[in-house]
Amino acid sequence: MCAVAQPGTATSQADSGSRQGLVARRRLFDLLSAAQRITIVSAPAGSGKTVLLRSWIAEAGMAQRTGWVSVGRGERDPQGFWLAVLDSLRGTHAGSELVRELTAAPGLGARTIVDRLAEDLSSLEAPLWLVIDDLHELEADDAIEQLELFLRSAPAELRFVLLTRRDLRLGLHRLRLEGELTEIRGEDLQFTLEESR
Repeated sequence: MCAVAQPGTATSQADSGSRQGLVARRRLFDLLSAAQRITIVSAPAGSGKTVLLRSWIAEAGMAQRTGWVSVGRGERDPQGFWLAVLDSLRGTHAGSELVRELTAAPGLGARTIVDRLAEDLSSLEAPLWLVIDDLHELEADDAIEQLELFLRSAPAELRFVLLTRRDLRLGLHRLRLEGELTEIRGEDLQFTLEESR
C-alpha cells in the first residue's frame, strides 16, 4: 500500500532533524535546486535519500509545492499507486485547485487515472514537485509502464524526484539523452571531508 504525506508533513521529520544537528548538504541541495525535470536518487538502503529530500524541501520552503508518495513493500496495485499519486498532488497548493478528486472503483484503470491527471495538470503555471519514495518497491508492471509514459507526457512544470534502491525500466536512457534527467547516486550521497567535520 502507498502512503501519502499530508500537506505540510512531508518535511516534519526534516524540520525536527535539522534542529537536532542534521548536516545541511549544500552541494546536494544546489544540485536538486538546479535539477532537470526528472531527478533520480538511486542508492542502497540507509544512504540518506529520504533525509536528503525532506531536508531540501524544508530548507527551500517547498512543503506546499511538493506531493510525496511512499511506495509500500511489494506494491502490486496499479490503481492504488496512481490514486496515491493523485491524492498527494491534490494535497499541494496548486494541485488542490487543479486536480479533481477520484476514488477507487472496480474497472478504474491506471491509464484512465494518468490521462485525467495529465489533463488536470495541463494548465500548471508554476513548478510542482512529485516525490516518489521507495520506487523500487513498485512491482505492478502496469503502474511502472504508466509511470514511464507519465514522465514523458506530464507538463513541463511538474518535476519528479524518484527515490529508489535500484533503477527501474523507465526509459532513463532516453531521458538522459534528451537532457531531462538529473542523477544522484550512492557516491554522491557520501559525506565530503568538510561535511564529516
